[in-house]
Amino acid sequence: MKMRLMAAIALLGGLLLAMPALSGSRGAAAVRKQAESSLQVSGTITIGKDGSVIAHTLDPEAPLGDALTAFVGKAVAGWRFQPVLVDGAPVNAKVPMHLRLVAKRAEGDQVSVAIASSYFGSTDAVPKTDNPAGIKLSPPQFPKSALRMGGQGTVYLVVQVGRDGKVANVAAEQVNLRVAGTANEMDSLRDQFTMAALRVARGWSFAVPTTGEGADDDSWLVRVPVEFVLGRPSDRRRNEGGWDTYIPGPRNTDMPWAQEKLKTAGSPDALPDNGVYPLRQGATLVTPLG
Repeated sequence: MKMRLMAAIALLGGLLLAMPALSGSRGAAAVRKQAESSLQVSGTITIGKDGSVIAHTLDPEAPLGDALTAFVGKAVAGWRFQPVLVDGAPVNAKVPMHLRLVAKRAEGDQVSVAIASSYFGSTDAVPKTDNPAGIKLSPPQFPKSALRMGGQGTVYLVVQVGRDGKVANVAAEQVNLRVAGTANEMDSLRDQFTMAALRVARGWSFAVPTTGEGADDDSWLVRVPVEFVLGRPSDRRRNEGGWDTYIPGPRNTDMPWAQEKLKTAGSPDALPDNGVYPLRQGATLVTPLG
């Protein structure tokens, strides 16, 4: 979906052009071109017994406007899912839906807008005790060097929870940054945020599932976003419309203990910024997002 640059700038508040640079950085311009403006949109989707989409809703507070609402609606209507099974039989299922819309600069005076990633939660009929839940998720310390640099970002962790509720394995799947700098500065920030997040995550504890098909599993996989922001999380650099500018990091799937399940887990950056999210989605999309 493409729209004229002036209309896009009005919609996105100029975020693609106004992304903050790291303190003292002189090489941010080239990296800034990699920036994406994104909007997280929540809602629900109802999937039929045959995997087709029966209906969907979008958060009425999301600043989409008529054009983007129609764009999302057209894309969602064409999706197909693996049928949701209950006791081995396909059912109509209404599940939570999280989408991330992304705007990027395109050729000439245009920007492109696409549905970049998705995550589908479990139906309301699934008890909370079917999935791991956080008990003690202490936040990380902000790395001092990153603080001096003015860095900000989000680390998306994949955590393997053991039967004792402790962390058996943990790795960073992706690190998105909200400031621009040189390639070396960006690599340094990603490394600092990753190490700080991993260090604190190893001491986390979880309540393990006591019901459901996975209650007897040896371990469970969850995603946990970890934010590094200056000031309060609500102070994140966003315009009034809710669009957020960031530079996406490469996705890491080199986790032998989680690799197979990552293939059908959707993208981490579609998740809301706080919470514990099972790696196994409540519904599996089998067609492309766009």
